[in-house]
Amino acid sequence: MTIHILFSQKIYEFNIPSAKCYSQYIFQENSASPKGVLVIDARGEDLITLSQNNIYVKSGLFTDYNIVYINILDKEINSSLNCYNAIIYTIASVRKIKESVFFLINTLDENKQKAIIYKDSAYPFNFINNNHGSLEVLKAQLDTELNDKSYTTDKLYSYEDIQLDKMKNYKDNFDVGFFYSPFALFGPKLNSTSDVVVTKGLSFKKALTSQSTLLLNVSIGNKKPEGGIEPGKKGTVRVFMLMGTELMYRYYDSADKPLRFFSSLGIGGYTMTNMKIKIKKGGVSTSSDSNQYFTFLADAGLEYRISPMFKISSSLPIKYFSNNINKNYNTLGVGINLGILATLNSSSKSKAEEKRKTEIN
Repeated sequence: MTIHILFSQKIYEFNIPSAKCYSQYIFQENSASPKGVLVIDARGEDLITLSQNNIYVKSGLFTDYNIVYINILDKEINSSLNCYNAIIYTIASVRKIKESVFFLINTLDENKQKAIIYKDSAYPFNFINNNHGSLEVLKAQLDTELNDKSYTTDKLYSYEDIQLDKMKNYKDNFDVGFFYSPFALFGPKLNSTSDVVVTKGLSFKKALTSQSTLLLNVSIGNKKPEGGIEPGKKGTVRVFMLMGTELMYRYYDSADKPLRFFSSLGIGGYTMTNMKIKIKKGGVSTSSDSNQYFTFLADAGLEYRISPMFKISSSLPIKYFSNNINKNYNTLGVGINLGILATLNSSSKSKAEEKRKTEIN
């Protein structure tokens, strides 16, 4: 409560000394869910003293209204109402308050209007005639006036604001991408003669939260045929093909940064097919064999969001291929993975239900 009171008594300045409408004001917050704002001209009185001791506060009727106390030190020559207008506009903009809920207690032309509450078409805020005889009647009329009005102003978002919000929104993203991944084999080389296998394929990634995703990779890898056959001569050609899928859980270190570090764990299944083609004098013969592998894998790397739609990534994967039939075929693979991803629902926002998206040109 003490902190709230101290904050409420802070004196703000509008403009600079010697400038038109140079003013000081206090914004007194009395309610978490206020109905409106009373604007009181301090007319040279000490703002802090006035904020603690005036008829509106003493009455106890306006605890559900916020109050602004203003001292205009250098008024415009033609119309000091323009100064109130500028200050109220500034307060409304900073605090996201609709100007229609501001009520200036009129001290400039007391006989201009007989009504307690009236409006001037030149200003978006309202006026209270200071000749009112009853605060209870004023309170009742204010409550009636504000019955169908909202206190806060909807926040306007520029195109840049919306794009920035999209850049930070990872929670609902669904990504599709392409990856390229060479890796070295240590061990029986998946029952082939290749030391390095290059795989490439498609990635499908669905966000679970802002920092975690499920990732499905579908890949295929092969090697250039071994052996050469000259026209009219016999020979042998060997072809290797590796196909598989991987399912991974990935966790990111940040919920909203464009550049994020991640680590993953997963499982997969691969099939290595070896095909031998023999060219004989009497024709061609082929033979092939396949081995299936259950794969444990982990990786760590970086993902960078270029735009709300596109991301690039790089990681260092480690894969252990386990052959259930012949354990002698078990192989360790270490490599690099380079990928590019497109977010299919990049226009979605994690706070879409909470915001009204308005572009300001």
